[in-house]
Amino acid sequence: MNDISLVIARNLSARLPFYYGWIVVFAAGTTTFARMAPSTTTLAVFVSPMADEFGWSRTLIAGSVSMGALSSIFISPAVGWAVDRYGVRLILTGSMLVLGVAMISLAWATVPLFFYMGFATGRVIFHVPVQIGTGALISRWFIRKRGRAIGIIYLAGAVGGIVTVQIASLAISHWSIGAAWLLLGGLVLAVAVLPSALLIVDRPETIGLQPDNQPPLSSEGRVELEEDSHGEAEWTPRQAMRTRALWVLTVVVGVLFMTQAGISVHVAAFFLDRGLSLTAAANAITINAAVNAFASLMWGAIIERTTVRVAMTGLMLLSAACSLSLLSVTSEGSAFGVAALLGLVAAGGNVIPPVAFASYFGRRSIGSIRGISETGVQVGQMIGALFSGLVYDLSGSYAAAFITFAILGLVGALVVNSSRPPIRAGKTDSVGLEQLPRDGN
Repeated sequence: MNDISLVIARNLSARLPFYYGWIVVFAAGTTTFARMAPSTTTLAVFVSPMADEFGWSRTLIAGSVSMGALSSIFISPAVGWAVDRYGVRLILTGSMLVLGVAMISLAWATVPLFFYMGFATGRVIFHVPVQIGTGALISRWFIRKRGRAIGIIYLAGAVGGIVTVQIASLAISHWSIGAAWLLLGGLVLAVAVLPSALLIVDRPETIGLQPDNQPPLSSEGRVELEEDSHGEAEWTPRQAMRTRALWVLTVVVGVLFMTQAGISVHVAAFFLDRGLSLTAAANAITINAAVNAFASLMWGAIIERTTVRVAMTGLMLLSAACSLSLLSVTSEGSAFGVAALLGLVAAGGNVIPPVAFASYFGRRSIGSIRGISETGVQVGQMIGALFSGLVYDLSGSYAAAFITFAILGLVGALVVNSSRPPIRAGKTDSVGLEQLPRDGN
């Protein structure tokens, strides 16, 4: 299969009027589209119907998200290493097959154990191979245009969120919960397996190209850390783990995703509690995904033109404001407005971290480094969904959870605003560290 993908890539590259990297973006985008089948926004549509049909508590249902995140913590470093060692194409293709089967299996999950097994498996795919693999892949194919390429990847994910939410909502309303899971699993297999298997090539150099379709730059001398031919510092995982910047980003991004999980898993049920119908709640989530789609491109442009510190600080402040704004929801109009703000924050959380880690630590070991850093995301998501469920079950309201998330967002903004990029030994400045590369066009 590897030979077939290389033959296809070389032939297409020779015939296309544009850079083959954009074909790679398309193929990777199908996996971010498909990974939304077990997303927290999709699960949000299932929470109330499953609680009513099976008699399960919201904490129990949300616990499947936490179980997936807990499992991902142990798997993430190994998958990051495998991405660097065996390639993104193999990892993503296998992941899409597993994801499709896991979603289909949920049609028969009428007891908590089977539901946890299927949905947690889907969440592991959501968290680890797709998140790490697509970020590493795009970081290898693009440097100056990395932000917009990552933005397009998550535009596809946002479209996937719209489609999966609508499929789930319509299937539950007209048929059954089981029918919804069957349709979601079939969608994953139909959309993502062949593009990831046949069109993905891990590095442009493999087919005689360079990142951004540019000629290689002359390399500067090698010091303690190497630079690639395009001037990006190349850190090993061990070297990256010794920097404060890696851990600041890991923790702050973890807080961001804890907030997202704590809100998104419960947002449909929260809207229902505020008097919205299931259709209106699904429409609010669709607005969330639509804003997420357009905002992915916006954040891609922003991160190409500013520093990681500024972009992350602004995102954490938005997250805090979003958490508090949920308390003002009293009607469909206010719910739609808050859903749009949620989509804006979610898009930033998708786009900024992959660009930030690649810009700080280079392309060569980005899979392994992301495998380490993604544990922060997984810990955050494990805590967030369960925390909101427990707060609701104990108090009958999500208010305390949302206020807590707002406070954590403000603290995260202060922490990341005081941080600085890693500096290579022996140098005071480096391309891609103090300031992200700007688009030369």
